Amino acid sequence: MGVVMHTHAQAPAADDWKFCVDRLVEVSRTFSKPIAMLRDTLEVAVTCGYLLCRIADTVEDEPDIDPDVRDTLYHAFLATIEKGADPQVFATAFAKAFEGQVEGNAERMLATNLHIVMRTLQALRPELQGIVLRWVAEMARGMNIYSRRVPGNDGWWALKTLTDLERYCYFVAGTVGHMLTELFVAELNEVPAANRRDLEVHAEEFGLGLQLTNILKDITDDRERRVSFIPRTIVAAQSMSIGDLVEPGLRREAHRALTPVFDRAEEALESAFAYCLAVPAQHKDVRLFCLLPLFMAVATLRHARHNDAQFETGEPVKISRAEVASIIETCATHAGEDAALREAFAVLSGAPVTPLASPARRAS
Repeated sequence: MGVVMHTHAQAPAADDWKFCVDRLVEVSRTFSKPIAMLRDTLEVAVTCGYLLCRIADTVEDEPDIDPDVRDTLYHAFLATIEKGADPQVFATAFAKAFEGQVEGNAERMLATNLHIVMRTLQALRPELQGIVLRWVAEMARGMNIYSRRVPGNDGWWALKTLTDLERYCYFVAGTVGHMLTELFVAELNEVPAANRRDLEVHAEEFGLGLQLTNILKDITDDRERRVSFIPRTIVAAQSMSIGDLVEPGLRREAHRALTPVFDRAEEALESAFAYCLAVPAQHKDVRLFCLLPLFMAVATLRHARHNDAQFETGEPVKISRAEVASIIETCATHAGEDAALREAFAVLSGAPVTPLASPARRAS
């Protein structure tokens, strides 16, 4: 099934671009800042790709949509991005599914304006359009597959195994890693073959590491929807049920249950770091775009492990503003320096971040 692309290439209309930038900030303050660091064409491509992913994610995340209605929305969304169907067909179906519940909700308002995102993307050259649309389509199909699952007899929608979790993460995040990789290779001047290979090898792990970190820090948020991305089998291995995971008297068992997911996340984040270093050092804007969310994830994962706040509603698992500022300064200062980045990554993985200093001063 081919992707329908517009063949003209020009700057996006100012109003369309402003809409996309404003919506990006509304739906993701975390990723909007790194994306804004990218050079012009890459910024537009990644912005549009991210917004399209969020629209697909909005369809997936709503627990009260009838499964057949959800299928209809995915079908209309895929028809738009793959066959060039009128985006208004999707927008109308979406508005009907959320009648009276769109206004004031950033994600839903974005979805009803799919045509603006598509129009902005179509200002890019066909190669970039095709990359974005192909990988967003794969993501949406995977989300649709998982959205057809039903809750168990205990009323919980939960993944089965660690492998099942990894497969889910491939669809919702590994696809993004591949999309970014192809955009980078298409836009950066003559990426060496060895670097291209390393980017392709580590692309899925880059997405997987960030996604697993989000899952581990958002356990209580997901539970409000009676959803568990912590697989049933690893919880059962501690003689617990999904419902038991947040019981105050079972903290030790709960932490043991999460250990395989933490270990897999750490492994993926190490691979994600290799992904960052595979971006040629002279392309500092792209490196910064990759490094910032990675280093934030590494610090968050370290903070979350063995932290009871994971199981307590209203207790956010997040790093301090001082640590965020330190990470930003580290990445901005050393984006093109592999040795300094390796040292910073090692420190961040194993110990609290210390006040910034050059590698030489830290060693003294």
